[in-house]
Amino acid sequence: MLDIDFFKRVNDTYGHQFGDRVLQKVANTITESIRENDSVGRYGGEEFLVVLPDTEMTHAIFIAERIRKAVEHLDFYENAHITISGGLTVFQGETIVELIDIVDKKLYEAKNDGRNRIKAN
Repeated sequence: MLDIDFFKRVNDTYGHQFGDRVLQKVANTITESIRENDSVGRYGGEEFLVVLPDTEMTHAIFIAERIRKAVEHLDFYENAHITISGGLTVFQGETIVELIDIVDKKLYEAKNDGRNRIKAN
């Protein structure tokens, strides 16, 4: 699970049209950063779920960090700086609800530890 850091501040500072462009650009960046058999979808607001089938934790961390760094280096007008935080786990037979809960807790851990980082379970 990936979440755009301080997205409300982006909307409040630059407007909702700019926020929509940020969402589109981040979604495109995530899509360009994953493999053909991976999937990405908007989970809600400024959150995205990325599914990396048959992926070991070390490779999943590599992909998540590649996404994080790509978003961090996106160019926006007026020197807007966009970062994302993420929560990551490997599926081990949990229900979807349990899986979402695990990555959501890791995401909030990343946010609480300063944002612009990935936390893995």
